[in-house]
Amino acid sequence: MFSTGRYVDLEQHKEPAFSAQISSVPIRECVSVPLYDPCGGEMFPVHRVGERCARFSPVARTRLPANEFGYSWVMAPVSGTLEDFVDFEHPVLGEKIPCAVIRPDSTVPPLPMMQHSLSTMTTDGVLRTIHQAGIVDEFDGEPLITKILRARKNDVREIAAIAIDDSPYISSALKTVSEFGREVTDGITVVLKAIDGGSARLAVYDCDEVRMKLDTDKFGFVRLVRMSGGFPLISKFRRQYYPRGNFLPIGVQALRAAANALMRGIPQTSSIVTVSGECIRHSCNAVIVNGTPLEDVLRFAGVSKMPNYVIFGDTMNGVTVRDLRTPVPVGTRAITVMNSLSTHHKTPCTRCGKCVTVCPMGLPVYLAMRYYIRGDRNTAASFGAERCTGCGACSAVCPAGIETADIMRGLKKLKRSQM
Repeated sequence: MFSTGRYVDLEQHKEPAFSAQISSVPIRECVSVPLYDPCGGEMFPVHRVGERCARFSPVARTRLPANEFGYSWVMAPVSGTLEDFVDFEHPVLGEKIPCAVIRPDSTVPPLPMMQHSLSTMTTDGVLRTIHQAGIVDEFDGEPLITKILRARKNDVREIAAIAIDDSPYISSALKTVSEFGREVTDGITVVLKAIDGGSARLAVYDCDEVRMKLDTDKFGFVRLVRMSGGFPLISKFRRQYYPRGNFLPIGVQALRAAANALMRGIPQTSSIVTVSGECIRHSCNAVIVNGTPLEDVLRFAGVSKMPNYVIFGDTMNGVTVRDLRTPVPVGTRAITVMNSLSTHHKTPCTRCGKCVTVCPMGLPVYLAMRYYIRGDRNTAASFGAERCTGCGACSAVCPAGIETADIMRGLKKLKRSQM
């Protein structure tokens, strides 16, 4: 059900997963850990086939330093034996991503962790720790170190911790705040140290379906903001609290990962993922280690009927997965399993303008569609494609059923490649 205003009102399906306890997806046979550097570097493995590796030990690193804080690393999410290297056509990470296949072995002890004290660490030490932990921000898929370095360069001193699950099925951010609020606050403290001080807000999605009680004492100096309304709510939050755009938005899971990296010495090797959808028998928020095959996740949650769509992310702006052997990477927020999607019968663009009405950036999407359909992708991309947030609101309201969000994401890549 959609509104005709600036935002899209979505029917929520969060409660079944949110109300269930956080579980852990067991590994049936092996994990296929993507040897992927979100900073863009080429990686090579540290171990040979047949060698054993300890949990949290390096599996691969970049050939060259990623930045002034050294190489990028991929850490083993489990202890075990390295059985093989395979390539995957990964719908999120890209084409031919090499993966290290590790068979778990409980007899191999995890690597001992080195804990740090924030009060005695230098800013460079904090930045180096965040970088080496390999933290991917689930909010936008960017490396946390890249976002922090950009904020330092632009002298940004405001952090916004994002727990706005304003997609129909996702509740992983809300569950993280509900269960690990103290660790999220610790992560905010870590990042504030990394950007040389400042202030912070925590933005939490507030909808009638999810009954969430927050212990405000856990958040201390952090200002708690409850947001309600239509999709995309993050745009409303930006306009209301940061109209000049000078703030650093970070997902709450990335903040928790920053706290674990510095205060507990644990790299990011897993994510809390909402597993739900009309084909899932037991909707849940589950801890999924990096490289877990998608088929293991579906087996754990239970499939009630044969799905037509398995999606990394949400029905609004997720990416469809064809191969159920595909590994789940860190930074994944949700896996949504559907028999059908609410789409209209596709017809030519009617130029109704609804896409412009709901676009948080005010982009003339219908003009981009006009030239895209003609085959002139360069002109289509010129209508602000590089500023598209990928929220999916335009697709949701399009009466012609045009997948405008997917097209705009493609035009955004084209535009950025030309810049």
